[in-house]
Amino acid sequence: MRYVTYVIKPPRGYFDRGAERLRESGVTFESIQNIDQLSDDTIITHKVVRGDESAVRDTLEESGPDVVDYQLTDAGEMTILQLHYRPSDLSHELLAVHRRHAAVLDYPLKYTGPENRRLRVTEIGREESLRHIIEETEALVDVEIEALGNYDPSDNRPFADLTDRQREVLRVAVEEGYYEEPRQVTYEDIAARLDCSAGTVGQHLRRIEARLMSTLITGEGAEQSTEAEETRGPTPPSPSQ
Repeated sequence: MRYVTYVIKPPRGYFDRGAERLRESGVTFESIQNIDQLSDDTIITHKVVRGDESAVRDTLEESGPDVVDYQLTDAGEMTILQLHYRPSDLSHELLAVHRRHAAVLDYPLKYTGPENRRLRVTEIGREESLRHIIEETEALVDVEIEALGNYDPSDNRPFADLTDRQREVLRVAVEEGYYEEPRQVTYEDIAARLDCSAGTVGQHLRRIEARLMSTLITGEGAEQSTEAEETRGPTPPSPSQ
């Protein structure tokens, strides 16, 4: 597999008007820990922000129907903002580009540039998928490619907590189109390549997703699996919006 790291610059300096209102109240965006688009096209995301919590609350309370719900968690010098919202057309289109192709976002996505208005993204997938993502993203926003190369699972990234078998399952799932939108394969299709049962594939993918979410939200490795068949492998991946 390959990876590409690129920086995107929204044409108006922001991706969503709500984010701009938060900036105007003194909030600085640091990173996006995860993005989950629901069936009604709303988004649930966790962002690391800096700023006065009362200013964040006041701004979100005044944001109207675009904000469905939110929760703030104190993380010392920073705040974790869990936000359920209706995205702008631009954010919706950027997510649609990613979902059309078999690639995995390597979280966290880091804000960068003047006033942290740009987003550094790394995606892992087949070269053809990454090429399509870059081409279609360039039609929407300015894109600056920072790195492109072979995916190296020895880098110290969140994927480092995955076992060899879990990384193999994830690689096959990506290659077969499990994370494409619409989904191209079932557990049975992936199991046929891995010579195991569909139930085993489902179990692995659920554990992979739970482990990565735990690592991304807490910043710590998830508890090691107790399955006798799983053994700790070498350290894993590296990419970034």
